Amino acid sequence: MSSDKRHVGFLLTGLNGGGAERFTLNLAQALIARGHRADLVIPRLAGDYRAAIPGGMRVWRARIPGTDRKFLRAVQRSGVQVEAMTVNPFGAVRTWLVLGQKGLDLPVRRRHRVYAYATMIARYVRDARPHVLVSALPGADAAAVCAAELTDRAVPVVVTVHVNVAADYAPEWLAASRTLYPLADAVVAVSKGVGESVRRSLGMDAERVRTIYLPIPADSIRRLAQEEVTHPWFADGEPPVVLNVGREAPQKDYPTLVEAFGLARREVHARLVILGRLSAPFRARLRSLAGGHGVEGDLGFVDFDENPYRYMRRAGLLALSSRWEGLSAVIIEALACGTPVVSTDAPYGPREILGAWGDLPPVGDAPALARALIATLQGERPTEEALRARAADFSVEQAADAYVALFEELVRR
Repeated sequence: MSSDKRHVGFLLTGLNGGGAERFTLNLAQALIARGHRADLVIPRLAGDYRAAIPGGMRVWRARIPGTDRKFLRAVQRSGVQVEAMTVNPFGAVRTWLVLGQKGLDLPVRRRHRVYAYATMIARYVRDARPHVLVSALPGADAAAVCAAELTDRAVPVVVTVHVNVAADYAPEWLAASRTLYPLADAVVAVSKGVGESVRRSLGMDAERVRTIYLPIPADSIRRLAQEEVTHPWFADGEPPVVLNVGREAPQKDYPTLVEAFGLARREVHARLVILGRLSAPFRARLRSLAGGHGVEGDLGFVDFDENPYRYMRRAGLLALSSRWEGLSAVIIEALACGTPVVSTDAPYGPREILGAWGDLPPVGDAPALARALIATLQGERPTEEALRARAADFSVEQAADAYVALFEELVRR
């Protein structure tokens, strides 16, 4: 392999339908397209993104009970090579002892999981010899730094932070991150606001934290957006759909969204669809809230879909009521589909993305959110061309350029 082509190991704790997981696979696909090698090192091969693992990527998984065999077969049929690693049941104990001698002992519950994953990563580093490791989400970040210590810093580690650290990290993870993140070779934040959160909450020097926006593959999104939708509310001639794409979490503040929609529904004929994996009791609570506002019949749900873009393209607008965010890739994805966005001015991300391209009502202000929904549904919106042009400012090409430059700096250092 020539010196300008790198071998990157991406570290995730799972493949659930979150933005960090999608980011990792998007970046890996972009690097593979440029001739680099990309591995995915993951404890258990299971989750939502079975179709999103790019061809040409090699997956390293633990050979453990509970592997999703259906998931495994689907990934193998797509041409992805999967390597199974035997896990030593005493490896986590040995790792704990070694790290303790180095002065590292995580003050978190279930730390044995982090140590077991770090043991697996260390073996991967010795066997595959990647040039750099890139982690996403706290468990993988902690395991990456621990693995680097186990291998005597044989490979540089890039920790990526996707969330508002002060709001999302539990106290135990904040304490662990204050110890571990400074040991990484680079810390990358997905927005300027997240970078400031990392510096302030973890006490890191400004020059140690970089901002690289999420890689958004606009061309791929527009292609996937052309696929058909069978849900009758998205058919031609139906009232416009206010679409939300999210997950069941207090951060998303669905009560404010439902209340705002109820207020807006008094003036405009529209429907609200929430796309994501929401539990039956949670859906029942939202239906009850909608009933209180007289709009229960206008609230619908769609289960998690690896291709939410086909719904975005047919929606009247995308609406977010979040209390906080990291960057909110779903906003950029909607813009790439030419769909207008209304989002609360949540720290951080929405303001960095939207600016003059969408409304930003205050967090928790249902009447203000309703007014923004009404204005957008009634036509006060940028053109589709302007929205797509804004999405292009967050292209996967720009992100890949920035990461490749970072890898070169770290490897040559």
